Amino acid sequence: MVLIVLIGAVIMFNTFKSPVNLQIDKISEFKITQISGNGNVYFDNNPIESKHLSLAKRVDIKRMQYLDEIYLATDPHTSFQFYCFGTSFTVLPDSYIYYQPKTKECWFFKGKFHWNREAKKKKVEISIKREEELDESPPQIITLSDAGRLHITGDWIKVWNYSGNLKFNYGSDTYDLKTNNYLIYRKDQGVRESRILHSPEFISPEKKVISQNEPGDSVVKFNWKAVKGAQRYILRLYSSILREDILYEKEVVTNRLNLDLLQFEDFGEFYWQVSAYGLENNSEGAPSEMGYLKLVGAILNKEKALKPPALVINTLDVSGNMVLIEGETEKNTQLFINNAPVTVNMDGTFIHTVNFEKIGRHRIDFKVISASGIETTVERYVLIYQD
Repeated sequence: MVLIVLIGAVIMFNTFKSPVNLQIDKISEFKITQISGNGNVYFDNNPIESKHLSLAKRVDIKRMQYLDEIYLATDPHTSFQFYCFGTSFTVLPDSYIYYQPKTKECWFFKGKFHWNREAKKKKVEISIKREEELDESPPQIITLSDAGRLHITGDWIKVWNYSGNLKFNYGSDTYDLKTNNYLIYRKDQGVRESRILHSPEFISPEKKVISQNEPGDSVVKFNWKAVKGAQRYILRLYSSILREDILYEKEVVTNRLNLDLLQFEDFGEFYWQVSAYGLENNSEGAPSEMGYLKLVGAILNKEKALKPPALVINTLDVSGNMVLIEGETEKNTQLFINNAPVTVNMDGTFIHTVNFEKIGRHRIDFKVISASGIETTVERYVLIYQD
């Protein structure tokens, strides 16, 4: 069990400009400001066992007063946000914390958390202590940066620093993490740190209301500025600003993606972020600002909008060991030929070449994915012969 003692002020919330007006009382004491998802944040004055989570009482934001020590835990589909000591915190699903109002301590036992310090002039320190190490070694001390992310399990502690300077004290060693740095601590391996890619900028759409009338109206063209050193990007779509459930997650090799929100229309409102991914250290970079989308109206002929995309192959022209391919598909689709991404023109047409090293009969695999995630696959065969 990992214990995190909050000294002076603590953690949470990914830095971004909120697309909605989220009002937070500027108070010095602990206060839960928002709950999303299933709405199940449980509390007790004694430790809560995860297997008996539902036996604890549920938090009521309007009625809760934090006069005594309290344990707080979330279910697998609930996040909550709290404000304390000039810092906004987001506690993601399956996380567990403890708050002591008399000593102003907050312990983080396990889970995923984000922080965003609003009172940046104050020094914020947290102590990380494993329960089995209470009498064996001093705690790990973290002086928090302005914004970042924390993930705690029984095996390791991971820290992502998104903004400002962060210090991690491990024994007699101090690790200074600048902006866009990552650190992992394992008891048996010590500390390892590395750089992460910076957050993608100029995301689009940053805030948009989408009116549905005809099939295709609900297709959103996501794009952002390419990040130097990024081999791929990870886009995530959430049902709320607290990110308790990922509605959609996709890795792409380019800085754009078309997605049809019609498949998620039951939610109505959406939040999205994109992160760059570096293969050198296999680490996800800092996330972009949070984008906001709202879907209004309705499409009567949903079956037409959600049908498999058409794919027509007009030409397979063999010349030596090269095959010239010409064809057409629908707009707002992703096309792959032998797993390689192919650019589709605005009118749906495409041209691509494939080279084969050996003579003989070869298969060419085509896959086109609609913005709704529906696939069409086609295979063709060509004969490569000796000139």
